[in-house]
Amino acid sequence: MNQKHHEIIVVGGGPGGSTMASLLARQGVDVAVFEREVFPRFHIGESLITYSQDVLSEIGVWDKLMSGKYIKKYGAHFYDYRGQSEAYFEFADGLTTDHPMAFEVPRADFDKDLLDHAVECGAKLYSPEEVTAVTYAADHVEVTTDKGAYTCRFLVDATGRDTLVGKQRQMKHANHDLNNVAVFAHYEGIERDPGKREGNIVVGILPDHAWSWFIPFIGPKTSVGVVCNARNFRRHRHDLDGYLEEMIAPCPMLTQRMRNARRLTAPGIISNYSFGCEHFAGDRWLLIGDAGAFLDPVFSSGVHVAITSAKFASDHIFRALATPGLLLSDPSIKDTYEHDVRRGMSRFKWIINLFYSVNFATDMQKVMSRNHTRRAFTSALAGDVWNDDNPVFKVNGI
Repeated sequence: MNQKHHEIIVVGGGPGGSTMASLLARQGVDVAVFEREVFPRFHIGESLITYSQDVLSEIGVWDKLMSGKYIKKYGAHFYDYRGQSEAYFEFADGLTTDHPMAFEVPRADFDKDLLDHAVECGAKLYSPEEVTAVTYAADHVEVTTDKGAYTCRFLVDATGRDTLVGKQRQMKHANHDLNNVAVFAHYEGIERDPGKREGNIVVGILPDHAWSWFIPFIGPKTSVGVVCNARNFRRHRHDLDGYLEEMIAPCPMLTQRMRNARRLTAPGIISNYSFGCEHFAGDRWLLIGDAGAFLDPVFSSGVHVAITSAKFASDHIFRALATPGLLLSDPSIKDTYEHDVRRGMSRFKWIINLFYSVNFATDMQKVMSRNHTRRAFTSALAGDVWNDDNPVFKVNGI
């Protein structure tokens, strides 16, 4: 079988893989993306955060997102079912004013836009084409798909929670501290805030450490989801039809918004999604985004970690391509890359654990009443987790 060669093969065409391909292709690297599905396709994780703007601008796609296709998200509301407690974070009120908004995005559209952009930048796309085997030689990687055989110098695993290389090398381990289940559907007729706040995400804090999301899109459609611990979900797993409405019912501020709502889709479910891999890089492979680890969707960190880790990884790949004999397992690459990615993820995890361990809306009201901590927490929630100077992380030694 003839083997076609590319310098870099990226497996997975989601936001991380597309961003990686765009970063490489814009610098003239021969990069190919293998995606087993045909885009557009449905995916969950529909709320972006503001600090993603930096990488999305670098690859040249930010202006496309600003074209009016996606609703703008200027802040985040947190409502507590225990009374009328609310915490509101306005992103422009962070440590700086240069990351004031993000977007709410139907992922079918957003992911296709990013993948199309990667092709426009010069990446080669193989879709639908599924990678079925990966083997490693001393000076290359052999990639077998359901349609052919290929070689590359380095392989980037951007397969999300499927983590092709993570499973192959038995590096994937569940995070039992965040053993949650998410159930979700799309609705129409959900009431929104007027004006500029129409596109803001609404998070409802529910009993038993559960929570819900309301993510509005352009037009009448809104994504609604509920996340709870797997143990508490078991009694509902055979009857999901009224699950979302039942779980949201204890929070009057959310039921008010849903009084004229109509569900458009059958409930979907994702379980046991929190995990991490032991390593993020080896001789000729590297993991980005969810392929390396995924925490919890409460602060919409998934896409941000995916595209930011793609940026970190691309810098190391450029160096490896330019340096004969340099492998991605070299400590100057592997250790630095893993440290950089884990630094941001550990800060996200600290905020997530805080969310689950305190009366978040009430306690954040106190935090938000003080100018310095309000600005620091707002930036942290907006994705400024790689900023070592953020007082939230400095004070807590994270």
